[in-house]
Amino acid sequence: MKPLDWSYELHVFGTRPKTLSLLDFSELAKRFAELLGSPSNVHFGALRPGSARILAKVDDSAKLDVQVQLIDARTKAQAMPKVARLDEYLRSKGWHGEVRNHDGAVVIAFPGALNAVHPQEERTVQQMDSVVGRVIKIGGRDETVPMTLETPDGSFVDVNIRGREMAKRLAPYLFGAEIRVTGLATWKRDVDGQWSCCGVLVDEFVELDGTPVTDLFEKLKSLPDNGWNSLDDPIGEWKKSRGDD
Repeated sequence: MKPLDWSYELHVFGTRPKTLSLLDFSELAKRFAELLGSPSNVHFGALRPGSARILAKVDDSAKLDVQVQLIDARTKAQAMPKVARLDEYLRSKGWHGEVRNHDGAVVIAFPGALNAVHPQEERTVQQMDSVVGRVIKIGGRDETVPMTLETPDGSFVDVNIRGREMAKRLAPYLFGAEIRVTGLATWKRDVDGQWSCCGVLVDEFVELDGTPVTDLFEKLKSLPDNGWNSLDDPIGEWKKSRGDD
């Protein structure tokens, strides 16, 4: 059998020639050609068995240009989109790959699906919890009164007040001091693993005095036999205890 004449190989892991669709083959070949450059001097060589392995033959007159193109693709920002386009396609198909030269050395590796972030399962839990924020909207016709809080991080949480009497006590806090509401809270986790509070059935609330944390720790330092004085970074330790770090 006559040996194959080729210069570079795109080795795609996760598929085989017999299962590789014509559309996928054409997309891979197109992006492989963009990566190599010199379109009039780069030709299809063969499709090897095993994992899909697309071979490209480079004319002698363009070999140096292609070598420079591949070096630029790894090192120069203006050429990196060509690498990204091929890697993104591999990732979208659940594959990964690499470009090798005729000596078998890997010129560029494409992690593709190996670097894909797998979405987490969405989840909803309910538990007794507290939320801090400012009242920006309150009112409704039902016995359970809707209210919206703006939290310190700028997000908004819609809550429901259990009973009109408590709603009347909360009404003066509209656009006023921060409060902490407590009740049955609903938390949701999205596909990125981020938790957010999407509702609270409020049973009670307290007004926060608004004293900065730094001032509170200054007051603690003045108390005798206070363990916070022995810490180098008491505020940092406090944040760790709350799970903020």
